Amino acid sequence: MRQIVEFASEPLAKHGEELCGDTVKVTSTPDSFLVVLSDGLGSGVKANILSTLTAQIAASMFEEGATVEEVMSTLIETLPECQVRRLAYATFAMLRVYRGHKAYLVEYDSPPLILIRDGQIVRLPAEERVVNGRKVREAHFVLQDGDYMVLVSDGYEHAGVGGLYRLGWGWDNIAVSVKRWASTGCDACELTRTLAKTCLKLYNNKPGDDATAVGMRVREAVMATVLTGPPADKAQDEVAVRKLMEAEGIKVICGGTTAQIAARVLGKELKVQWMPPSKRIREPDRKKGTPPLAKLEGVDLVTEGILTLSQAIELLESSPTVHDLPRGQDAAIQLARILLSADAIHLIVGTAINPNQVADLIRGEPMRHVYIRELVREIERRQKDITVEYI
Repeated sequence: MRQIVEFASEPLAKHGEELCGDTVKVTSTPDSFLVVLSDGLGSGVKANILSTLTAQIAASMFEEGATVEEVMSTLIETLPECQVRRLAYATFAMLRVYRGHKAYLVEYDSPPLILIRDGQIVRLPAEERVVNGRKVREAHFVLQDGDYMVLVSDGYEHAGVGGLYRLGWGWDNIAVSVKRWASTGCDACELTRTLAKTCLKLYNNKPGDDATAVGMRVREAVMATVLTGPPADKAQDEVAVRKLMEAEGIKVICGGTTAQIAARVLGKELKVQWMPPSKRIREPDRKKGTPPLAKLEGVDLVTEGILTLSQAIELLESSPTVHDLPRGQDAAIQLARILLSADAIHLIVGTAINPNQVADLIRGEPMRHVYIRELVREIERRQKDITVEYI
């Protein structure tokens, strides 16, 4: 199984400011994960612009293989020092992970990366050196399954100054908190949101500085394959079903006719789970009932097609993460939960036009394909790996 870095970020703007002066830039591919957290000098619009420029420049250059000397030189030329305070206009931390294992860390005037492994805080053997007149820390290390990592801006270290913590929350206390929450087995989103809530509480809900956390967890990638719609050529029915059943990870069928084809090819019984209308989920913003589920041996989820796809897309549009989905176990919620939980998704889409679908006949294109495009857009927006195969 492929190892990946699951991530989430949570910005807190300084009290009274609309924009956070910190910026997080993430690029994620099947082979590489790169995150940059930049903290702009001061707060508000100016800090936001400066941190955005820093994060974008650093991320794009490191991604293209630039050295830390080249990155620092470009940043110095683009963002000169504040002549009054003799401070850099923006600081940053960059972490790049290759294939979920080999990690390279660069930190410039930012709090050190927090790494939790096997329930313990790991002190990374970072090398400090001067690059273009600036002190930079670098570290090369190897990640293991189950590792947790957190990057924070210095607004986290200052949280609680003069209150619960006389000198602020501080790196050591933050690391202990991350260690405690990591012991619960939480995911990156839960970890990051918990950190943000604690930070906000320490500031009495009025942050005295921009504060951002990037939470990460190393784990095996979750794969999902979705078969939806019959092939245009019935001779390809067996091929489509075989592709689904031979795929790694979670297996989903969306479509009544598609499910019947799979049952026939597999020689298995398709069992529809009928539910009384009174027991079907009726969310305030989803007045339509959701079609029932079905059971087919060897397949993790079997749903109706068009309506379930459209409702799942609505859920994706309103739910940034799996934790934001409404409670319930109807077909659309279960499909959305799988799509948000998976890291790599492969869609096998049948190209047959349904003669009973007027819209298909008028447009000359199945409505299913319209929904597939919308689904791909939502998945790509979350920087997940998604591929589509038409058959």
